[in-house]
Amino acid sequence: MKKIAPHILFFLLTITTYSQGVFFNLGKNFSSFSYTNHSAYADKLTINGVGDAYELGYTHPLKYKNYKDLSYTGSVTINDYNAIAESAVNRLEWKTTYLGVQSTVDYQFYDSFYFFLSAKAGLNLSTILRGKQEVDNSAYNLAHNTEFSGLIVQPVVGVYAKYYLSKNGYLSAGLNLSKSVKLGNNSDNVSINNCQILFGGYFDLIKR
Repeated sequence: MKKIAPHILFFLLTITTYSQGVFFNLGKNFSSFSYTNHSAYADKLTINGVGDAYELGYTHPLKYKNYKDLSYTGSVTINDYNAIAESAVNRLEWKTTYLGVQSTVDYQFYDSFYFFLSAKAGLNLSTILRGKQEVDNSAYNLAHNTEFSGLIVQPVVGVYAKYYLSKNGYLSAGLNLSKSVKLGNNSDNVSINNCQILFGGYFDLIKR
């Protein structure tokens, strides 16, 4: 993490220098894990749970023909994907944290002086920072498990709203849906289906 932090800081300083706006979001991930059950005798458990979500990024308008309401968004994300499952004989718990970079194209489809609505679509690329699996009273490290480590690709779609507070500041709220695709070895086809609710603030870097 110490080696990654300076690169993230440089990335954020660079993008905010040339962007039109910066934002931060805090929220919750409501996740469910899907996987392939290789055992014909074991029940397939429903694995889902709640974790924290953090995002810090920037936006920049896209000048494409007459589509003045398009913008590009780039951000750094930290997401906790946690899950618990119980059967008649076992209790399984996963706690994972992923560091990612997210890029989306946003379309503002509603515009008033105080209130704005936008839709977004894009990709999140992430890798695991830490992870732990607990089965009954036994604990395992997931950070080096091939089903969880490596590069994770998540197509993301969502909607968000901004509410005008001042010449340069807004309150924001959003809803994102995503599904992870594991690149590399993934024999159990583990994937994460996630619903994310975010609240935060948005700040224009250029005064109106």
